Parts: sequence; C-alpha cells; structure tokens
Amino acid sequence: MDDIFPLGTGIGRVRGVVNILKQHKGRAELSELADESEEDIDDLLPVIEACKMLGFLTINDSEARLTEAGSKLTLSNFSKSVHSSLSSIEPFKTSLKIINEGNITSEELFSKLKERGIRLHGEDTTNDILLKKMLIRWGVRGGLMKYDPETDSWSKAPGF
Repeated sequence: MDDIFPLGTGIGRVRGVVNILKQHKGRAELSELADESEEDIDDLLPVIEACKMLGFLTINDSEARLTEAGSKLTLSNFSKSVHSSLSSIEPFKTSLKIINEGNITSEELFSKLKERGIRLHGEDTTNDILLKKMLIRWGVRGGLMKYDPETDSWSKAPGF
C-alpha cells in the first residue's frame, strides 16, 4: 500500500515551508525551519512529509532541501504542481479511480476506500469526516475532483 497523505496539513502551511526554504537558498535545518515557521517541530513534521510527498523537498539527515520542482514553485503554478503530484498519492489516487467510474456519494466513496484498506482513522465516523476534509482541502482545491455539498456527492473535475 502506498503512503497516505498526512493529516493536519494545509496548502498555506506547505507554501510557507517552501517559501522559508527559498529564503534560505533552498536548504535549512529542520530546527531552523521550525523556528522560522513558529511551529513546534512535532506539528511541522506532517507538513514536511506532505512537502516530500508532493515532490517539493527532500530530507537529508536533519536538513530540508528544495527539489527542482520546489524551487520553481510560485503562487501562480502552485495548484498545477499540486494537481499533478496528488493524483499519485493516497487517498487521492484511489478516490480518483472510484470517482472516474461516475458520480458517487460520500458514503459510497468512503466505503469503497475502506474496502481497499485506505483509512485515516480506526473509527468509521471519524475516518469519514477526516477523509471528507482532506479530499475537499486538497482534492477539490487542487482541481482533481468536484464535491457537491447539496447532494453530498463527488465527481470528476473538468479536464481531469
């Protein structure tokens, strides 16, 4: 099973880490990154993991380094970069496969994800809430999928 995208990460926090590294010529110690972002290192680790999964940085010993993709990241190309990376990361990868079969309700989508072993939390209700938040925060904002709150259903984003 592929790694699952970390909980508690937001687009702004990912952009913030990349911007701090840009200010440090593309590299910084993790402790320095925590100081600059004014975050506890334990709170920053999921954001760093998200940046790694998105292909924006690597970690060598305790130093974070921007990748070529990370160093080229700008406000205008951020969504496009996230869009292309997320489609190969769980739970987005499998969600897209399921959604591509046709519109689907949240209940059906989350059930199919659980059947395939993709869970964010052991308790079903909490798992579903966390999945919905993550898919909206990253999948919908990243242009991978559409969500209709009135019908509580998911569909393919145009052009994807």
